[in-house]
Amino acid sequence: DVRDRVRPPRAAQPPPLSLPDKLDDPPAEFVCPISHQVMSDPVVGPAGISYEREALRQWLSVRKIDPTTQASLDMGDVYANFSLRGLIARWAAGQSGGGVIFGGGGASGGSAGFAP
Repeated sequence: DVRDRVRPPRAAQPPPLSLPDKLDDPPAEFVCPISHQVMSDPVVGPAGISYEREALRQWLSVRKIDPTTQASLDMGDVYANFSLRGLIARWAAGQSGGGVIFGGGGASGGSAGFAP
């Protein structure tokens, strides 16, 4: 079927969130099952499971399977999870008094951006 071979266009990829170094008791849904860290650049696979983009990229460079379902997977099969990203940003801003930056390189990075 041609629909199986045509992928929808991808939205532009924003830089990862710049999260504070210390975040207490994150909801389990905000934690990557590979890195066990709060996700700053979540992507979602065909099974609906979200991962930190870079952790999944590293995983798939060695193994070509979904780490949770064990189904065949490559980076072309995943999409940015903008909804989860927004929820994480809002939660982290509440944890840190509004210090989440949209953009930058994760917890240790940081660049100009705006707080939610």
